Order: sequence, then structure tokens, then C-alpha cells
Amino acid sequence: MNKHTERKARLRREWWLTTAVALVMLALLVLGDLARPMGNVLYDHLMRLQGFRATQNIVIIAVDDRSLQELGGWPLQRSQYTELLKRLDDNCCRPKVIGLDLLFLDPSSDDLALAEAIKQHKAVLPLAFKVQEDSPSSLQAIDPVAPLNEAATLGHINLSFDTDGVIRGIHTHEQGWSHFALALHAKGENKNATSAQSGHYRRFRMVDPRVGFPMISLADALENNISRTLLKDKYVLIGVTAPSLGDRYPTLYSGKNNASTPGVAVLASVLNASLNEALIDEATPWTLFALTLIPMLLMLQSLVMLRPRQSLILAVLLIISGITTSYALLTFADYWVDPVPFVLIALLLQPLWAWRRLEAIVNLVQDKAADLRQFQPAERTSAAMKASREVVLQHAKLLDHAVASARSELDFLSVVIDEMPDTVLIFDTQGQLLLSNRKAQQLFDSSLITDCQLTEFAKRLQLPLRAFSNATDATQDSTQQTIFQLNTRLGLRDFFLKTTLLRAPSRSDLQLLIFTDITDLRQSQTQRDRALQFLSHDMRTPIASILSLTRTTTENTPEDTPREKIVSHAHTLLQMMDDFILTISAEASTYKVQPVLLDNLLNDSLEQVADLAEAKDIKLRDESEISDIFVMANTRLLVRALVNLLFNAIKFAPTKSAIRVQSRAQHSLETSSTQVTITISNTVEANADAHDLVPLMLGFGLGLDFVDNVIHKHHGVIARNIPNNGVATVQVTLPCEISLAQTHHL
Repeated sequence: MNKHTERKARLRREWWLTTAVALVMLALLVLGDLARPMGNVLYDHLMRLQGFRATQNIVIIAVDDRSLQELGGWPLQRSQYTELLKRLDDNCCRPKVIGLDLLFLDPSSDDLALAEAIKQHKAVLPLAFKVQEDSPSSLQAIDPVAPLNEAATLGHINLSFDTDGVIRGIHTHEQGWSHFALALHAKGENKNATSAQSGHYRRFRMVDPRVGFPMISLADALENNISRTLLKDKYVLIGVTAPSLGDRYPTLYSGKNNASTPGVAVLASVLNASLNEALIDEATPWTLFALTLIPMLLMLQSLVMLRPRQSLILAVLLIISGITTSYALLTFADYWVDPVPFVLIALLLQPLWAWRRLEAIVNLVQDKAADLRQFQPAERTSAAMKASREVVLQHAKLLDHAVASARSELDFLSVVIDEMPDTVLIFDTQGQLLLSNRKAQQLFDSSLITDCQLTEFAKRLQLPLRAFSNATDATQDSTQQTIFQLNTRLGLRDFFLKTTLLRAPSRSDLQLLIFTDITDLRQSQTQRDRALQFLSHDMRTPIASILSLTRTTTENTPEDTPREKIVSHAHTLLQMMDDFILTISAEASTYKVQPVLLDNLLNDSLEQVADLAEAKDIKLRDESEISDIFVMANTRLLVRALVNLLFNAIKFAPTKSAIRVQSRAQHSLETSSTQVTITISNTVEANADAHDLVPLMLGFGLGLDFVDNVIHKHHGVIARNIPNNGVATVQVTLPCEISLAQTHHL
């Protein structure tokens, strides 16, 4: 097993250990209910953030301090409640249902009258529970005294305190009795309250006591008829609000308001939630365990698959998503899923895994440092190392030294490849481009050598497939050589392509492509071949003719050889030599140019072909519009190119016709430059042979290549229009350098 495999196995063990720790923590926090205190704090904040308005259908008749003072102190006579119920027994103020949050456990003389008054309304009375002496874990219900227990529906008012002593929920049933607020709701809807041996724990939305419910003092309800009219068709709760009586309990608003909440207000909030069908279900421990397990496993996977920063960002996003999801479920689905267990695990896992990862990195650096001591790099990496007392800095220094050594070697190889005079490209076995040097970037478009596949590269450059046969068949010789032409940023170039497989011992084989530019070499070879052909064939012919004419007179040869023939062959030889020199001069990469008056160029060209035109009875007409234009030109080459064009125009023009030469200047707004166009036109005979029309105006002697090459090297453009019948034209466009008027001005 190599070191990489060992490190991978160690990392896997670390991950499984971390996962096991996370699962144990999740079980303790969820199934052991250790996260509930912090979850309750978050729940309170979310509930206060959301808020919950009280419905106007609930009104509280408060036994406050003023009522106690005006009605005789606590406990009030039950006749006061009887009087209130009698006054509410009127169509103008009859409540929908009345709930008396008062325990009537002791008999009195007013009980019968109170029972009769209660029967006139839909009413609910509370019952209390006491712990049984023989069974402390069970409760025994205590009904109101007779006949009150038979005059109204009964409901329990037991409060459910969380571990922090705050009331956030209720048990819907206790010992078969429905909750007081739920019994009120059922009574108002003319439904029978359901009974069950044990009720579900459900949370409710507490109404902020500072906003609270509409509240009327008991004294006002007894004396003021207008106040009683506000109770018509309402859910009315009669209860104690006076702080001195102690019927007050802590709720999620107690800390914010710095005051506890009256019990009747708590019952009103439960009734309010029931009327709005907003009682909150709480996720069971196993459901919460399963829901928390999903993001926890996702975060555990991110620890090994993502970078530390990415893993931390994902953990933060998961925490925010968990809290947001819990808030959304609480708001829109009345379902509470506590996100605190996952938040606690995420906050613990990140530093835990960071510690284990740092430990693994330190061990790795130690191993690599040991390897580095056995290998001393070249002088390029001989930087001195300063000792440090910090353990992490010591290992970091070793890592810096190792990285510097590797970087030095890689930089050296990169410089060697980048500075190679040939174009170098390296592809992997999947055909993906791995490396290209500076020469490749100069020759090829960036789109061609950016994220490029070998097959696409070969297709776009139209490379021969035989050059890459070694990439698919490892049994063949890995080296292939091919010569071809490519269109590059530098124009059409000739290349010698060499491809080979690089068989690396520690990775897959690589495909190496080397493009050697042989354009200049092939041009030299072409010129050499043309020179040899010219010297061996064309120039030998007139020389042989001259020698035959000057031989000793034989029987078959006249004694006096005509002088004119010798002179003619000599002139032909001179013309060929001149053509050869011009051809070599035209192949130069740059011309030696100087400002030349365009009118002089045209005059010289016309003079050289004037005798030929006169012999054929053809008129040469110079119809130029300008005469003060200078062009940068090699006079000899450009005049010879124009002479070639004029010679062919005369050669193929009919007798007694005219050849027009025109020149005009035009200014280009796009390039802010002036160009001059020379147009040579002549008439083509209708009965001209098609084979004769092919070379028309293509140049004589030196041919088409010479004319095009000279015009191109002068940064010009040549265009030809040669119909089968009519006027044939050739246009030469050259850049204009300076005018005569500008010269005088200078």
C-alpha cells in the first residue's frame, strides 16, 4: 500500500469517526431532549418576530383592583357573578359563550341562584386537579360544587410549563377532560367537546399582553349598559387580572414586558389560536431526528468533497436554511421543527473537522519534509530556512521549501518549453490540451488552443489523420512526421509536424505535437528549382542558337550567317537574364522603395510598349485625371509589372483599336487614407479563341505570379474583369503617399 492510499484510508477513518460522533450528538440532543432549552429560546424569538393578533370575538371581563375595591374585596360574593349573568341574559348583550375562569370549590348560599343564572347561557366552568395520595404520579379531578357542576360544561385549566418555567403549550385533554379553551370553542360552535384519556401537547400563539384582548372591568360590566352591549355574540371570559391575587404566569412575553401574564389572558390566547385553527403541532423526536439527519449528512459529505471555505459557506447556508424553513413551517403550516440540534452539530463539526484536517496536513508535511531531506534540489532552491518555535510554522516552512523546490523545477521546464523556437502542444489521452508554448499562441487563434480537443484541433486545421495514428495504436512506432501547409496568424505557412507519445511512468501517456516552420526553407527550395530550370532550359536555348550560327561553315550551312539572327538571339538571352533578375528581386521580403510620381511611372510604361502598339496600329490613350500623386515604389519592379499588363492588352486587342489608361485618386473615410486606382482597358474580339482569353492580361514573360507578387508587396490590390466579348479591364489600386501640392507646401 503506497502513501497516498494510506492517507486516503486514514482520512476515511477520520470521517467515519466524525460521523459516529455527530450521530451520537444528534441522538443526545433530539432523543435525549437536551436541545429543548435553546430551541425554546429560538422559538420565542420567532414567535415574537411573527406576532399574533387577537380576534375581536374574544372579550375579557376582568376582576381587577378597581373591581375588588368597589365590589367588596376578594373573594367577591357569588351574587356579583349572578347579577352579571342576569344582566347579560338579554338579546342586546347576550354573549355567544361565557367562560368563568374561577374555581368554585367551596359551597355558599348563593350557589343555587348562580347555577340558575349559568343555565341561561352557554357556559364553561373550570375544574381543578389534585395529586392522589396513594399514587403521586396520577391526578384526580375536582369538580365545582353542586349544583354548579351540572349547570355548565367543564374543562381543565392545567397549565403546561416547559423546563424553563415558561408556558408555551397545553395538553388538549387531561384525565378525559377537554381543555377549558377548547371546550369554550366547541360550546360556541354547538359541538360536543371530545374526550380522551390523554391529550396531545400542542403549542399556541401567545398574544402580546400589551396589545391583548378587549377588556372590560367587572365593575363597569355591572353598572354600565353600554359596556355590556360590547359583549353581544362574543366569547366572554371572566377571570382575575389583579396582580395582588397572584393568578399570573410566565410566558414568552414576560421577559420582554418585564411582567407575568394573567391566567385568563393565557386562556384567551389558547381560545384565540383554536378559533383561528392555529394550534401548533410539534415534531416528534424521531421525526426531528430524521429531518435533522438529512442536512447533517450533506454537511458531512461536504467536509471531504469541498474546500474548507466552501464547506464553511455550505454549513452557514444550511444553518440559515434550517432556521428559515422552521420559521416558514411555523408560520404557514403551524408545525414546529426545532433547528437547534442541527445548528449545534454544525457549529461543533466545523472546528472538529478543521482540527482533524489540520492534524492530517501536519502529518503530511512531516512526511514530505522527511522525503525532502533525502533529496537536495539544485542551486535554484538553495534558500536558507530560519527556525521557528511554533510547530505549525515549522511545518509550514518545510512545506514552503518543498513547494519552492518543485516550483523552481517546474518554472525551469516551463521556460525551456516556452522559449523553444518550434510550436509545441501537449494533449492528454482524452485529447484535452494540457500545454502550449508562446510560439503556438503567436501562430494560432486563442479560441483554437483554449479548452481544445485533439480531434477538434486536427479538424479545424485540416491536419492529415495519419499524423495521429500513433495516438490510437500503441504497437506502432510512436513517432510520426508530416509536411503540410496551415493558415496561421502570420499567413499561409509550411510546417514540418512531428508527433510522438510521451510515456510518463506516473500517469497516462501524453501526445506531443511539434510544428517546425519550414516556410523559408521551402521558398528557397522553390526558387532554387526555378533557377535551375531557367538556367538549364530557357537560357540554354538562345545560347545554343548563337553557337550554331557561329560554327564553322559546313556544306549544309551558308557561308555568311545573318547578323540579325545572332543579334536577335542575344537580345532574347539578355531579356531572359533580365527576367531572372527581376524574378529574384520580386521574391524579396521587403522592397527598397522611394517616392515616385505616378505620372512618370505611367509614362515610362507607355513608352516601353509604344513601338509594339504602333506596329499593331493600336492607340494608347492616357486619360488620367491626376498628375501630382506620389507613391512609394520600387520603380523598376512596378514599371515592369505595368508593362506586362500593357503588353498583354496590346497582344490580345484587335487591330486599330484603342487601349485606355486611367488613374484617379479617392479618399477613404474609414481608414483616413488616400488610394490611387490605375485602370487599363481594351476591347476583346468576339471571335477570340477561349484558350487565348485565359492568359489575357495575366502578364508576359515573368507571368501572373510576378505581377501579383509585385502589386502585393507594394500593399496594393489587383482586380481583373475579362469577358468573352466586350471591354476587358484590369485595376491596380495602390496607397497614395503624398501629392505634388503637399510637396510644394513642404
